Amino acid sequence: MTVPAASPAPALEPPEPDATAARLATPELRETTTTLIERRIRWPVIAVVVFLAMLAALLALASFILYAPAPAIVGLPDDPDAQAARALVAGLTPVGGGALRFQSALVGADPDARPLTAADAGRLERAAGMIGRAGTRFPGDVRLAVAGAGLDLARRRYARAETGYRNALYFGAHVPDARLGLGVVLALEAEAESDVNRARALELQAIAQFAAVREGEEPWLAALYDRALLLDQVGRSAEARRWARVYLARDPGGPWAGKLETALGLAH
Repeated sequence: MTVPAASPAPALEPPEPDATAARLATPELRETTTTLIERRIRWPVIAVVVFLAMLAALLALASFILYAPAPAIVGLPDDPDAQAARALVAGLTPVGGGALRFQSALVGADPDARPLTAADAGRLERAAGMIGRAGTRFPGDVRLAVAGAGLDLARRRYARAETGYRNALYFGAHVPDARLGLGVVLALEAEAESDVNRARALELQAIAQFAAVREGEEPWLAALYDRALLLDQVGRSAEARRWARVYLARDPGGPWAGKLETALGLAH
């Protein structure tokens, strides 16, 4: 039996090029694909740059809020009781005509002030009641807290006055009257302190409060005077004289200039 010869296998022809692959191989599409890839890379970079710019802006704003000086809180609210209290105690000096200067929105400036007398006790109590009533209409008003602390100072209630002034300054508010008042309270507490180290610490705290009053603010000259006086008391004579000369240059003919010259030995 004859076996028929096997027919040769058909030759494999190369496959026809895929149309899609052919299109991808064109220079135009290669350029388009590259552009899309570059865009996908570029968008995250832009987002990161925008985010960093926003973060930098927020940091700058936070730094400004943190380091910019707070606006000063001064005066009294427009309230009939607050104004009546001011009229009742205007011209009284809570420090009793002592060595320190004091002034506030409630009692006014000290050049025309007179020392307290026993007859003033009733006026002080009535003024305190008026400030308390004003506080019910203006709850949380720092200006009334400072006014109340000043009345406590005038009544020799130093612990209450210190607390009132510190509360007014607690949240970082800049209250020139509270700085001056707190400094005066601390200095008066130092005078009554039997412990020498404790007394010196109180005097240094008082000096810091006087120094916190900014130049040009209403009680600045009073704070500058008290600062120079206490610096001399704690033995920092050179610094005391430097600030005393600043005071005398600003108010050479004032009623306290001669007292400061005498106290620091600057009189000619």
